[in-house]
Amino acid sequence: MINVATLILAVGDEEIVAHLHALCFDEAWDAATIRTVLAMPGAFGFTARANPAGDIDGFALARIVDDECELLSLGVAPNKRGRGIGGGLFDATMVHAYALNAVRFYLEVAEDNADAIRLYDVRGLVSVGRQPDYYRLKNGQRIAAMTMRCDLPAR
Repeated sequence: MINVATLILAVGDEEIVAHLHALCFDEAWDAATIRTVLAMPGAFGFTARANPAGDIDGFALARIVDDECELLSLGVAPNKRGRGIGGGLFDATMVHAYALNAVRFYLEVAEDNADAIRLYDVRGLVSVGRQPDYYRLKNGQRIAAMTMRCDLPAR
């Protein structure tokens, strides 16, 4: 595992995060989409960097509505995976959600993304549903999303 600083996503990071998003997902978000997401009420994001001035190795985007936090997207650069970056980003997102009084945490994940499902499972999320044909792959095929959730600790 490498030492990674988890920082609030800064204005100007959207282009870099968009590039990284395209490396991680078939349905890539561009910088304008990321700015739109971050402009939504309750939205926040984190970046992971080896040092505060370094390259962005990963990102997490989430939003809180009422008392629920939804992880909208989490990605780690392909050449940086397996070093604890995704887990660090996920943990920072959960801690931030808890600090903002969220009591539930949920997300959607492609049902074939075994690494992500394992990450979420280890952190106590459980499958609560399935959405067929949720994600569109570059080859045009569609894949289902698994909805996962957990309760955050009581205050």
